[in-house]
Amino acid sequence: MAILDYLAYITLAITICTFLYAVVAIAMERRARQKLEQKFQNAEILLRAFRKQNDSITKQFNELRTGVISMSQKVTQLAQEMQEIEARQQDAQRNDPEGRLYSRASKMVQLGADIEELMTECELPKAEAELLMNLQKRMRNS
Repeated sequence: MAILDYLAYITLAITICTFLYAVVAIAMERRARQKLEQKFQNAEILLRAFRKQNDSITKQFNELRTGVISMSQKVTQLAQEMQEIEARQQDAQRNDPEGRLYSRASKMVQLGADIEELMTECELPKAEAELLMNLQKRMRNS
């Protein structure tokens, strides 16, 4: 009977060990699953944050693109207006002989002409010749 008791105890011990091993394995599996679920939730949170950031950046990009297109159109419009103004200015210079005289007189002053030369070459009154000289001096000093 001692052998049968001994075998019963061994069987009972093996059963208890197997049961404890199963309990520990189940507990470890639960912890591992919880860790994986937590990592998955964190990954989902990051993914949502990245998507939100991506949407924000996309919106900013589209706003910038719209602004650039608008600015490009405005620059083109301003360039056309500038060409029109330059053409009108050239027409005005061609049609305004006095304006040409003043332009010529201004260039002569820049080249070092004196008041007498301005009066003679450009047929300017003395007061206007002096005014041109003074304006040129101020422009050089500025």
